[in-house]
Amino acid sequence: MFRSMSGSKTQYHYLTLFVISEFNEWRVLLQGPETVIQGTRQFSEESARRHALDIARTYIHEQRHEELPDVPTPEWAPCSGDNWLVWR
Repeated sequence: MFRSMSGSKTQYHYLTLFVISEFNEWRVLLQGPETVIQGTRQFSEESARRHALDIARTYIHEQRHEELPDVPTPEWAPCSGDNWLVWR
């Protein structure tokens, strides 16, 4: 099923972080050049954003073994009409 996203997104190094509203929960999705990571559902937008940033930092440092400079908290922007998800 295709549906447009309602939520926000930001860029953290080479990962795009999505926080998507779904009824009374927030889904967390990270997309990179060679990977897609789905986080656990959260019950507030703020906790979903923190969760997305934690996953991104963990993935970059522990899985990719890259030492990238720490960036300040990124600015979140609303998802645009050209962002779509396919849920199964």
